Amino acid sequence: MKFYSSKLTGDVLHALVILTTFALLGTQNLVHYPFALMSVIGFCLIAKNLSVLFEKDSQKIVYIFALVWSPMLLSLPDAVNLMTASQSTFSYLHYFFGAYYIYWACCRQKTYKLVGIGVGLLVLFALLDGFLQFMFAKDLFGFPYDREVLKGLFYPKERLGFFLAVLFPLALYLFSGKRYKFLLYSLMVPLVLFILLLCMKRSAWVMFGLTTAGVFYLIYMNSRTKKRIITISLAAAAVCIFSIAAIIYSPTFATKKTLISSFSSGHLEEIDMASNYRVSLWRTGSNMFLSHPFNGIGVRGYRHVYARYAGPDDFWLTEGRRGQNHPHLQLLEIAVETGLIGLLGFLCIYLFFIRELYHQAGLSLRAIWVLALLVAWFPLNTHMAFYGSYWSSFAWLLIPIALAKPSLGLSLEKEKIGTKSI
Repeated sequence: MKFYSSKLTGDVLHALVILTTFALLGTQNLVHYPFALMSVIGFCLIAKNLSVLFEKDSQKIVYIFALVWSPMLLSLPDAVNLMTASQSTFSYLHYFFGAYYIYWACCRQKTYKLVGIGVGLLVLFALLDGFLQFMFAKDLFGFPYDREVLKGLFYPKERLGFFLAVLFPLALYLFSGKRYKFLLYSLMVPLVLFILLLCMKRSAWVMFGLTTAGVFYLIYMNSRTKKRIITISLAAAAVCIFSIAAIIYSPTFATKKTLISSFSSGHLEEIDMASNYRVSLWRTGSNMFLSHPFNGIGVRGYRHVYARYAGPDDFWLTEGRRGQNHPHLQLLEIAVETGLIGLLGFLCIYLFFIRELYHQAGLSLRAIWVLALLVAWFPLNTHMAFYGSYWSSFAWLLIPIALAKPSLGLSLEKEKIGTKSI
């Protein structure tokens, strides 16, 4: 009884550490502190028994991290700013140790379940907080609503939409076995659509569309013929309703019409202007890539040489502007900063997780975590920097949970070793 109680307490503690990290994604920088703690614990676990890195399931984390980090290391010889690239590359190592700890903890059935429930509750809390901010011009923490972009508990950053778009299926999973789940779903889905529209982030809308498509895919692939027809109908209706609402509700509706007409005219300058000058960022990024196609210009180097590769009339260098931190296109950012090597590594990882999703049976908790990662790392995402600390923290929270197989559990010996080392 004593061992069972200590084991249960350990499960809860591990879940609390991981959930605290997820919760602090709502802050600007505090998320790095619990991740640092997890990295220390992960380092201790590995140092105590190096053989864990050679176990069949643990090796997946090693390979995935190597496919991301090795291109970062190989980009250093040609880095345009060696100090920035070196700091970013070597500090990135802590994600491996933190990820290993999360993976180790989530191989425990209880911890894995608690983390899933906890993140689902965090999503519901973020939804409620955002709705209250809209209704009363202040959220539960006193953060104001400027009537332009709803930020919720992520204030002053505009990250609420990304958080909800990636993790919302976990909130649905909370009620998957409940008697009145369809009633609850009918209340939750319109609310998340409403909050996402108020977030005014087109990239978040795209991500939510991908999440919705993934959820319907999982339902479709594991249903009988009648349910498949219903699923297809619901998916088509959801896409149409959300698309129409997004276009009409967005204050940039006129811009969208301009963008369409610009593409029709074929004038690159008009397309650039209508796309919020993204074309300028991509064109400059392409020039950087062509100058260092093999191993890139070094991690976080884009901002340091923007002026060197930009055109003479580049929008981001006029009126005192000094360029941008990243090209706002994930695949291009990887190609620019780590070259074809980094691009190949990333595509291998992405195809691996697509394969993992394909083999999932139904809308399981593991399938939801895999889907979340695929959406967070969607190659055409245009929001935050792939190698930036915030989105890297988010991704390396998702990766080990998506890889964990709690059904395998941990042997009694492993649990005792892990408890002692911590």
